[in-house]
Amino acid sequence: MELEERIERFERDGYVILENAIDRARIAALIDALAPYEAAVPKGRNDFEGRQTRRVYSLAGKGEAFLQLAEHPAVVAMLDRLLMPNWLLSNLQSIRIFPRETPQPWHADDTFYPLPRPRSTRLAVSTIWALEDFTAENGATELAPGSHRWAYDRPTADTKTMQAIMPAGSVIVFDGALWHRGGLNRTEAQTRLAISPQYCQPWLRPQESMLLIAPPALARSMSPRARTMLGYNIHPPFVGQVDGMHPLRLVDPDYAMHKTGDDAIADRVLAEPKAVM
Repeated sequence: MELEERIERFERDGYVILENAIDRARIAALIDALAPYEAAVPKGRNDFEGRQTRRVYSLAGKGEAFLQLAEHPAVVAMLDRLLMPNWLLSNLQSIRIFPRETPQPWHADDTFYPLPRPRSTRLAVSTIWALEDFTAENGATELAPGSHRWAYDRPTADTKTMQAIMPAGSVIVFDGALWHRGGLNRTEAQTRLAISPQYCQPWLRPQESMLLIAPPALARSMSPRARTMLGYNIHPPFVGQVDGMHPLRLVDPDYAMHKTGDDAIADRVLAEPKAVM
């Protein structure tokens, strides 16, 4: 599926599924990287987290493999079309649904932003990567197609819904305003493991405090895209500045050589060292 078709389906339905976007070796590496963190956390504290669901939060600071997934080229290509430049990583967590888990309450991922629906501008985009097959029996995510355009309606028993049934290695990309929920796991022994990177506009506050999760000492070893996702960048003209300058100065000693096209303020300071903001 070409990018234009992906964008068209996303705009129409509120979501699109990209099947087999990563291979089995990468899936295994992600599961191995996640294992020690899963072993250290309990299951959910309420029905929303899932009392038979285990979540690991703040994965942006827990390993390169998770950030590499969050900046997958196919997803980034869509985000660059769907959000403003310098969009941010809002949340990066794993979700393992265990047998006998009940359906999660219906929700939209952008509802904590107190702005009217339907959205006049897109606020956020979410993704859910399947590290195990998503099936009708093990809790595949349920969606209400087209609900990203709703005002204040909520899904009911009469709402037409679908499940994101997809093989491991696939990803569903959906509008943050789309109503969805984790499904019922009616199996006796199968879990449904996913990693969910969520993204937001560069002028919004992310769900997770990424600059605490990945402080400068950790961010120095990250890719330029990862740094931007975490907030080591500017939303022009100056949102995100530190001491009136580009935050990249905190992590990259060679920043003076960078010309990214959206750092006009930092460039002016570099050109006029005595300038004061």
